[in-house]
Amino acid sequence: MNETPLSALEQEKEALKFLERDFNQCFQQMRHYDAQILDILKFMFTAYSALIGVAIGLYQFGLKEGKDLSSPAIAALVVGLSLGLFMFAVIVRNRVYFVQVARYINEQRSFFFKLKPMGFENKSKMYANNGQPPFFNWRSSHSWLCYIIAALNSTLLGVLLYIVFPCAWKIVTIGCMVLLLLQLIIAIAYLKFRENKSASEAVFGKE
Repeated sequence: MNETPLSALEQEKEALKFLERDFNQCFQQMRHYDAQILDILKFMFTAYSALIGVAIGLYQFGLKEGKDLSSPAIAALVVGLSLGLFMFAVIVRNRVYFVQVARYINEQRSFFFKLKPMGFENKSKMYANNGQPPFFNWRSSHSWLCYIIAALNSTLLGVLLYIVFPCAWKIVTIGCMVLLLLQLIIAIAYLKFRENKSASEAVFGKE
């Protein structure tokens, strides 16, 4: 049995329902990405504190007892640093998802604000620019969280280098600075490269 085609008015109503559902779901998704980054930061603070405490404790205990416990301490720090670098990459990747969803939400706002529903003019200038937010903004909360994670990763490397090269402060300092700058340079370049791309290109790297 053939279905009766929808009239133009019915199609418009269905389209509005779709956009409303899509807007609400995307807003929840955007909040999820935002909260996820904070959860990662909380987890990393706990993990870093535990790993650094264990590594330094083993190292100092080994010195006190005249035993070489540097190997398990180094192993713990290497595992922690690997985890930290992975989490840093996850945060940067989550920023891409967050920005793409936020821009889509802004596009929908812009579309409806142009219609001035019930005379609403958006005098407060609520976000309606589908080119915002930028993928990288040094002042954004996501960027500051990246700075913190990058600094913690560098601190972990510093403790690792101190155990491997005791009192070699020059090596420790240079190693920390190199890792810190390397993380930030790669992250910023990756995010800026996402600009002016479609959603598929920005997220998946292809149309």
